[in-house]
Amino acid sequence: MSADFKVAVVSGGGRGIAKNVALALVRSGYAIAVLDIDEQGALATVEEAISIGGQAMACHADISNEAEVELAFKAVQDRWDRIDLLVNAAGSHGLGFRKTHETPLEEWQHVLASNLTGYFLCAKHCLPGMMLRKSGRIINFSSNAGRSVSPLLGASYTAAKAGVIGLTRHLANEYASHGILVNTIAPGPVDGERVDKLLQERGGSRELARSIPLGRLATEDDVTDVVLFLASDASRFMTGAILDVNGGYVLA
Repeated sequence: MSADFKVAVVSGGGRGIAKNVALALVRSGYAIAVLDIDEQGALATVEEAISIGGQAMACHADISNEAEVELAFKAVQDRWDRIDLLVNAAGSHGLGFRKTHETPLEEWQHVLASNLTGYFLCAKHCLPGMMLRKSGRIINFSSNAGRSVSPLLGASYTAAKAGVIGLTRHLANEYASHGILVNTIAPGPVDGERVDKLLQERGGSRELARSIPLGRLATEDDVTDVVLFLASDASRFMTGAILDVNGGYVLA
């Protein structure tokens, strides 16, 4: 195993932006573990990663379930004996445009579990190995919702993504002395199936794009390129940062 061999775990990597990130990491030389509740999606990403010459494995797990997370990270350690990078990108949301007073408790709990609790559990089970190696990177996905409020996905999503920012800052402070860097990326609306579906009865994504100073929604590559920056040596003196990738939609 070469000295520059690195391993990344990408949660939610079976689809969407997280899949794009996983494959970009493969092209950058990482071996990847795709951690996803959607087993078929994870396997499809792995197959594509291998087809472009990468090393990859699928880990079927619900990130809000600690036993499943622990088993998944053990499997990665058993195969490659290291984890250099964790990209926490999984997470779900509730019904679009749901009012807070109409939000079922079960929906609230599910959104926080699949975003905030899941990110905590993934970090918890990769940090010991990073501490032993005295190096590591964790990149958490927040959202423009965590920087302001969600115009689409309600109080549960806003609270979960704001919590991700708090978790990032805490981990960055707590583990800096171990050489572990923890940062957050906060994307704005991304052009794709999820946004189109949410907005299909409200003017579609074109109407939303008009509210963004740069005049368009983000692409998956817009977001992925910032993840690659945070994973690279170019960000070696950054920890606890929140990087907005939203075209000016939320101005910090």
